[in-house]
Amino acid sequence: MDFTFIKRLITTSIGRKAVMAVSGLLLGGFMLIHLAENLLLLKGEMAYNGWVDLLLSNPVTPLLEIGLLLLFSAHIITGVWVRVEDFMNAPRGYEARKWQGGRTIGSATMLYTAAAILAYLIYHMITFRFSDHSMGLYQMVTTAFRAPLFTAIYIAGSAALALHLSHGMQSAFQTLGVTHPKYTPLIKAGGLLVALAMTGFAMISLYYLLGIDLKMAQAGYTMVVIK
Repeated sequence: MDFTFIKRLITTSIGRKAVMAVSGLLLGGFMLIHLAENLLLLKGEMAYNGWVDLLLSNPVTPLLEIGLLLLFSAHIITGVWVRVEDFMNAPRGYEARKWQGGRTIGSATMLYTAAAILAYLIYHMITFRFSDHSMGLYQMVTTAFRAPLFTAIYIAGSAALALHLSHGMQSAFQTLGVTHPKYTPLIKAGGLLVALAMTGFAMISLYYLLGIDLKMAQAGYTMVVIK
C-alpha cells in the first residue's frame, strides 16, 4: 500500500490545511444531520425514541461513531497545528493588520470557539451518550432542557458553533481552492446559512425551558379562527 499521499498530507502545511478543511466540511454536514435528529423531539417521545433506538441497535453505528471521533481528532490536531504555524510564521503586527483587511468576528475567534465547542462536546457526551438511558432518551433530553443552567450551557455551545461555522465553512472551500467570482458569494451565503441553522439547537432547548407547546398554540389559534 502506498502511504506517500497520506505522508504528504501530514508532513506538509498545504496537506494539513486540506485535512482541516475536508474534516471541517464533513463535521458541518454531520451537525446539520444531528440538528434534523433533534428536531424529532418536537414530534414527540415515540418518534424521537424510535429513531434513537434504531441508531443504538444498528451495528453500523459504532463504526460511524469511530469515524466521527477520527474526524474530530483530525480537525482538532490539524487545526491547532496550522494555527501554531501561522502564529510562528506571521510577522510582528500581522494580527492587527488583518483586522484592517476586513477580518470578521468569526475568523478572529476561531481558536476560542473551537475550544468552547470541544468543552461542550465532552460535556454533551457525558450527559447523554455515556449515561443511563433507562428512562428513555426523550425524557432525559427534555428534562435537561427544563433546567436553566443546562439550557444556558447548550445555548452558549450553539452560539460558539454558529460563530465557528460562520467563517469555517467558507474558509474550508477557499483552502481547497474552490473560488470563483460567480460562486464564491454563494458559498459564503451557504456557509452563513449553515451557521445560522446551528441556532436551531438553542431554539429547541428554549422550547422546553419556556414550556412552549406548539400543538396547543395551534389548537388555540384554530378555535379563534372558528369563532
